[in-house]
Amino acid sequence: MRLIAVFIVLFTTVVFAAEPASDMMEVVDSFYNTYLAVQPSGIPTAKEMENFNPYFTAGLVKLLQQADQAEQKYHEQTKGEVPPLVEGDLFTSLFEGATNFKVLLCEIKTGSCLVELSYVAQEKTSSPTIWKDKVYLVKTARGWQIDDIEFLGEWQFMHRGRLQDLLEQVVMEGNND
Repeated sequence: MRLIAVFIVLFTTVVFAAEPASDMMEVVDSFYNTYLAVQPSGIPTAKEMENFNPYFTAGLVKLLQQADQAEQKYHEQTKGEVPPLVEGDLFTSLFEGATNFKVLLCEIKTGSCLVELSYVAQEKTSSPTIWKDKVYLVKTARGWQIDDIEFLGEWQFMHRGRLQDLLEQVVMEGNND
């Protein structure tokens, strides 16, 4: 009887400990499926953001909106004669973005999920480019939401560091008079 009680306690502990990680994985998986469907380039437009808002924390949504406004202001100031502050894909390490993904592991302690991403050119003349990025989530009243992405790719021309840092830099540069 004691053995059954110990088994029940261990089983419920494992089940409840695994549940939040699976919730995190589900959010990240849904976000990347949306990302693949929308295929944004640069700062997402307001219309594109409607698709992403459910996955992002209020703080990240606000920062993306500020970056979009700064990008628009920069475009007006430069009369569109220079490239935007953010070119290419914003949500992955690779300029071209990803064409496929796999959520590898989510850790509740760090509030993060490691994601393997890949890019295959439409021409398929070369082998796929494969890398990993890390997605950071926080538990909100709406459940797990994405708060940041760490770019882990190792190319010379790519985003470095984290998404929030990149967006803050865009806001600062775009609002410079």
